[in-house]
Parts: sequence; structure tokens; C-alpha cells
Amino acid sequence: MKPPFRLTLAALLLAIPCWSLAADKKKNRRKLEAAQPATPAAETAKPIQDPANPWHAWSDGQGHTLEGKYKALEYGLLTVEDKAGQMRRFPITKLTAEDKKFAEQCKSLQPRAALAQDVIHKAAARLDETILAGLKRGNQTPNAPANDETFARRLYLDVVGRIPTREEITTFLADKATDKRAKLVDELLNSPGYTMQMFNYLADMLRVKDDYGKGAKAFVFEDWLKDMVAINRPWDALVNDMLTADGKLVETGPAGFLLRDAQMPLDGVSNLMTTFLGANVSCAQCHDHPLAEWKQKDFYQIAAFFGATDGFHEDVAKDVKRLAKSMDGNKAMAQMLASNAYDLVDMQQNKLSFPKDYKYDNAKPGEKVTPALITWTEKDKLSPAYKVDIKKPSELRNEFSKWMTSPENPRFATAIANRLWKKAFGLAVQEPVSDLDDPKTASNPELLAHLTTYMKQAKFDLREFQRIIFNTAAYQRQASATPDLSKGHFLFAGPLVRRMSAEQAWDSIMTLASGKEIDHSILRRGDELKLTAIDGRVTAAAAKEVQAKLAKEGVTLKGGGNKKNPQINARVLSQFYDGVRPQERDGLLLARASELPQPAPESHFLRLFGQSDRLVSDTNASDGSVPQVMSLMNGPVQQVATGNGSSALTEIDKLSNPPAKIEALYLSFLGRRPTAEEQQRMTAALTDGLATADCAWALLNTREFLFVR
Repeated sequence: MKPPFRLTLAALLLAIPCWSLAADKKKNRRKLEAAQPATPAAETAKPIQDPANPWHAWSDGQGHTLEGKYKALEYGLLTVEDKAGQMRRFPITKLTAEDKKFAEQCKSLQPRAALAQDVIHKAAARLDETILAGLKRGNQTPNAPANDETFARRLYLDVVGRIPTREEITTFLADKATDKRAKLVDELLNSPGYTMQMFNYLADMLRVKDDYGKGAKAFVFEDWLKDMVAINRPWDALVNDMLTADGKLVETGPAGFLLRDAQMPLDGVSNLMTTFLGANVSCAQCHDHPLAEWKQKDFYQIAAFFGATDGFHEDVAKDVKRLAKSMDGNKAMAQMLASNAYDLVDMQQNKLSFPKDYKYDNAKPGEKVTPALITWTEKDKLSPAYKVDIKKPSELRNEFSKWMTSPENPRFATAIANRLWKKAFGLAVQEPVSDLDDPKTASNPELLAHLTTYMKQAKFDLREFQRIIFNTAAYQRQASATPDLSKGHFLFAGPLVRRMSAEQAWDSIMTLASGKEIDHSILRRGDELKLTAIDGRVTAAAAKEVQAKLAKEGVTLKGGGNKKNPQINARVLSQFYDGVRPQERDGLLLARASELPQPAPESHFLRLFGQSDRLVSDTNASDGSVPQVMSLMNGPVQQVATGNGSSALTEIDKLSNPPAKIEALYLSFLGRRPTAEEQQRMTAALTDGLATADCAWALLNTREFLFVR
């Protein structure tokens, strides 16, 4: 029996519309997986339990196997596609117990049918009615509808994180169908660019960071998160995965979330409560909250659900440190093993105690903490979500996750719905998104309630929920200027005008430089990092085995610059891409922001334009600065967008008609056709000797280019 042909999840995605990836990988890519020796079926009774890998050797335990890709499981019949592309159907009862379980896992990850368009329109209409009622109460009127050019550019930036190419915007504008806006929403939400844009969004929220310190890398977590967005894993399931995962940073993707704060677990609890529930409990970590009802005891009782969890193993970290000193001139190799110190396990005893300086009379200093869930109202405890079992310390995380991700949790659905509304409109219904303690203080409480309901009705499917938002008349109206909230609530007469995020600006410039090709370059470094996993203690012998394995596979794990050159090392990094290998031009690697180190080095364009340092959630910024202006006026970024080799300019220069060139320039950079006055002025400029690249430079440096309108 030949070994199964292992492709990445991004290549197949279990029938989700996606992009194809190159099959002729570099020799060192996943070679270990593809080169496992064939073994008899009797010795492979337990299949690889990995729903993220659709290729699988199905077995009946009697020596009969079929290598194929899971397609469907309905009414007890399993459908598998073999390597020849033929569909095979057979009763699931014929499979081994392990393969039955694997088939069920694949079914659970399969995308559910999308909501019907009429359901989307009805939900969107209900939101619009609520917004109009709020505007009327505030003696305000809705903005006029946005034209197709404005809508399309805004939608591309909000859904796929980049401006449309000239071809894309021209195709949309030429479409005469009355439902073309709804169709564009669906097309973009099911495109590879959506995965990249949502990864950027979640990376800010979840503080995704390549480096956990002293060589420990989170590449496996990053790859897993991209995969989960790509297969449209429901939000409640995705969060549950992260809260209940066990295993090493170097092996188990979802474990990377809690391991982010493995050395500061109390801070980790504070972060997840703020991120997932909008419960602003951070102050209560040290003392009773001065401005809210949270007590320090409340915080410790919540933290006790993680009191039996250990994530950072000091003994392994010391092994790595000793090894780094003993390995002759190969300290970097030793540091590659640092991820082994991060291992999420649950113990049989809850070790959390109140601090020794605890000063309140509702508990004693040093006393063991009994886990208890927080409530916002007296009736919360009557909810089914609050029926948790706190008897087994090793199960506390699981019980906590059941409560947090339950549809009956008072804040879980509201928190993510409020966040996604802000993502589309530039402002949340309740600000800040980190404080949902009192939904009655929202700008439109009824709107927030409806959003919560639709998040639950969509079963936490973030794609479907955003379909509703983008189909609202409110989203499709002309944009409003930034409001003065000291004078009252913003009631959503339309979305806000806002500067592109750092990622949107970078990805838009990359689109001008490389075209749609940038949506097909996917950075995956976790597969190589898994080769450094060591069971047990990190010894010199184990390190040598890893070193020999890496050398045999030709794997280099260096993925960035150094202190002398903090910029991204394009040549080294480019070997870790699936699909289209990104171009290297003017010292830049032309890849999407999601497919670059997380976060970028401090001197990189992304950080210059406000990319978060990922130390605290949601700290990306859109403030302007002189260095930002200078980088667009004179630097490698403007060169790749407007100089030789620019995809946009190459296509424009093929046009011989000056008016056609000018129109192409405006469509490429601003997503619209020029006005008569702009056409006249640009024609005069070209006549006076300006080159097309000069005109492109001028458009790149307009305020209009950098803003989402």
C-alpha cells in the first residue's frame, strides 16, 4: 500500500471554494509525512486523526484499504473520492472504529449550507429598520446610497483586505444584474483573500505573535488559525478548541492561544475575558474594580478554572538553556528547541490560591480558590450555561469553555457580533468593545440585541453573519465623517470614513505591485517546526537527533532578520510558501500581511502604519505621521507600486490611448473613473511630458487612496 498523499488543508479545504496550491513542493516540504514506509493494514488500525488532512487510508481492519478524500457522510453511507477522481460509497459500519470516528470528525468540520439569500435580506432589512428608528429618535437622517464604485472598493477592503484590481472593478461595474452587490458579497466572502483578511483581524484580537520568547515560535498556532478561518470553523467551536486544547506549542495548533500567556496565566485569564466576553475585569486582578462591580474575588474564582493547568515547564526551559551553553557554536540550534518548554497539560489538583496580601473580608489570604462563574444579572445563574461541574480539577477548563461558548452565555454572542459590526462600520454599537458590562449603554441597544440574535441564528458562522451586515442598506450608504461622541451617540447613518489599516494599505500596494497573484501565496512554517518536537526532557542526545533530522530534510527554520538587519529576510522566508512563490523586489517580499512575520519588524512599513505589536489586544492604530508620508513618496514601497515591474503599470502601459490610460490609472488606484476635470488635468500632464508612472505616483500619494470611504 502506498502512503497517503498529504496535501495542506489550504489546498483542499473539504469542498470549500479555494485556490489550488502547487503540488511539486520543495524537497524538504513535508517529506517526512510523504516518505513513511508502507505498513500492513493490521498495523495501521488507528488512522491519523487529523480532519485537517482530507487524504486518508480508509481501512476495514481486514487488510482492505482505500486511499481517498472524505466527501460526505449521510444516512450511514460514507462517500470518498479516490486518487483517480472516482467517487466510492460504502456503509460506515464496514470501517474500523478509528476510521468511523475520523469520518465523524470530517463531517463536523464540513461547511454547513449557507443561509438562503432571502433569509439574509430579511435579517438585513430588520437591522435597517432598527437603525432608521434610532436615527429618527435622534432627529437624524440616513446618508444617501453609495454608488457602485464606492461600494465595491469599500467591500473589497473590508472583506478581502485590499483594493480591487482594475479588472475586478471593471467587471463589477459592467454587470447589469440587479443583485450584483449581493453576489459580490458572496464571492468575496468565499475567496482566499477573505481568509487572509480575517487572519489579520483575529491576529490583532488574539495577540498572535511569532515569538513567545527565547526562540519559542508559534508557527503551528498561526498555521492552524489560518486553516480554521479557511474552513469557516464556527466561532464558538474555534474558541472552544483554543480553551480546551492540550499539547505542545510545537505540535498542537490551538494550544498556542493559552500558551501565549503560559508564564503569566492570570494575565491570560484577564485577556480572554476581555476578548471573548467584553468583561473588563483587568483591574480586579489586583483589587476590587473602582468603576465597575467586579471584585477581586470574582477574578480569582474565574481564574481558578485554569488553576490546574500548567503551560510553561521551567525544567524543560532550563534544559534548553544548559544545552545552548554546551553546544559548540550552535546556540541557534538549541534555541530552536525552546518551544518544547510550552506544553499545555491539566493536573489533578487546582493550585490557585488568593494572594498573600488579599485584603478583603470575603476570603482569606493564601486560601485555596473555589472556581465560580461571574454573572451580570441576578437571573444569569438560571441559564443552562451555568450548569457546570467543578469537582474534577483536570476538567475545569472544559467546563469553563462550555459556559463561555454557550449560546446562552449572556455576553459571548454579543461580544463577537459587536466586534464584527465595528469591523464593517468603523465604530461598534457599544464602545469600547472590551466593555459590555451594561448593554443598555449602547448607542442603539435594540440593534445590539438584534445582532446578538442573528449571531446565534447563524450558529456563530462569522461568514454568514457578515453576509447580513454587508447586505444592509446602512452599510451600502455613503460614509460619514468621524463623529464627536462627546455630543452624543453615532447612530449609523452610514459607515465611517476611516484610514486603511496598516494591513489594508500594505496589501493594496502589493495588489498594485503583483495583482491578484498575492492572494495565492500562503506562508506555512509550522510543518517544519514540528520536526523539532522532543518527547520528555531536552537532552543533548535528543537535540542531536533533531539536528540530524533537520539536516537530512534540508530544513532551515530562520524566518526573519537580525538585530543588525531587522527587515524581513525575503530570500530565507520565501522558501516557506505554498502555492505561488512571492516575488522579491527592491528588498521587499511581495506577500500579503497575513503571510509575513507576525508582527512585522519595527522598521517595516506595516509597523510604520500602525500594525499592532501584539502585546495587547486591538492595539492597531491609524494615526498619521510624517514617516508614513515619506515612505509613500520616496521608498521601496512606492517603487514596487509605481515603478518597473508593477503589475498595474505594466497593464496600463499596454494601452496606447491616453484617455484609456488615465481611466485605467484611476480604476487601478482609486477604484473609480476620473471626473471630466481630472481627465482633462491628467491629459495635460501627460502632454507636458509626465510619464504614466509619475501620474501613478501622484494617485498613490492622494489622501483618497489611503482612506476607506
